[in-house]
Amino acid sequence: MTRSRVHLFVVIVIAGSSFGAAGFLALNDSKSKKLDISRVPGVVVHRLPVPSLADRLARRAVYTASPSIAVLPAGDYLITDNLFGHGSGAGQSGTTQVFRSRDRGLHWERITMIRDMKRGSLFVHGDDVYLFGYRAAPGDLLIRRSRDGGLSWSEPHDESDGLLRRGTFGGTPNRPVIHDGRIWLAVSGRRVMSAPVDSDLLRADSWTLSSRADTSRGPFGKNAVITEAQIVASPETGVVVMPKIGGEAYTALLRAGKDPGKLRNPQAEDWVSFPGGEKKFAAGFDPVTASFFALSNPVLPAYEDSGWPPEMIRNAAALLVSRDLREWRVATIFLETPQVDYEAFQYLSYDIDGDDLIIASRTAFEIGDGRPPRGHDSNLTTFHRIENFRRYLAPDDKDKK
Repeated sequence: MTRSRVHLFVVIVIAGSSFGAAGFLALNDSKSKKLDISRVPGVVVHRLPVPSLADRLARRAVYTASPSIAVLPAGDYLITDNLFGHGSGAGQSGTTQVFRSRDRGLHWERITMIRDMKRGSLFVHGDDVYLFGYRAAPGDLLIRRSRDGGLSWSEPHDESDGLLRRGTFGGTPNRPVIHDGRIWLAVSGRRVMSAPVDSDLLRADSWTLSSRADTSRGPFGKNAVITEAQIVASPETGVVVMPKIGGEAYTALLRAGKDPGKLRNPQAEDWVSFPGGEKKFAAGFDPVTASFFALSNPVLPAYEDSGWPPEMIRNAAALLVSRDLREWRVATIFLETPQVDYEAFQYLSYDIDGDDLIIASRTAFEIGDGRPPRGHDSNLTTFHRIENFRRYLAPDDKDKK
């Protein structure tokens, strides 16, 4: 394993006043002048105050969650994130904020907020930007469109303008893939949603929701928790959904076929070892190097005996590489903190800007207004860049054999 670090900017961004559903100030509160962000890796895009013990006991705690990132055609960057925690009201209605950078991630400003949207997958299609997500968690499956670079968004009133499915759906951000004339996104852990690339993506009848793959016969039993899937595609593999598996450093390769209404059940060989697979990760395919890559939180040897279960150890962020989706290697650790109890870089989301991988992180980090209760309990959304990321995708000695 190559334990190198990527040079990252350190900038604080005060992006106007932030909020939670409980109605408190966040970014420009009275404690801001006392904060020490000199150790925070990356660029701080969004900050919430660390909730006090009283707030936690009173179920008023609010945290950042589910970032997603996209490069716009004109070169601006967008990041969305949303709120979670008992004080956020996210069980009834999600609250998403949209941030924009005009200087490739050095500085960020909040440009709008969206109600009734949670765990959104941000992506560009044609000349427009879309946000595919959920009204709440769980909730209706929605999509919104912006034609002005993220400033304003369509409202999903019914099945003709963004209300794709009514019900109790869930999932977390994943980057869509284009394959066989369709655009595909993972839903929850065992389903996929797709539409023809030239269709009106706001219309419910443009989209096909697949059947749910049966994972009950896998090596972890019928009670395995299969959630928070990512989606990849290549000419050789076709469309593959890769979920998180609760408590296990594995994933499953759930394959779509010619029928977009079906997702195949995994075979024995489709359950593969995957460092950090017990937590939500990000994954993609790079056609330049013909390599698959992922951003995950593997448990490093130094922290195996920390006392935390593997799914809660999120203090290191890695770039993983595979040639075939079956054999994965850790190419580099690009973020790490020794404070495994209360600091973390998680729910990583990416886009590609030229030769660089740009990344949004749901981050827990101590900055002077108290320690996050756990690494899980994030007080920041941060931006990171891996320059010339394809240098890590070159085959290593094992791949050359």
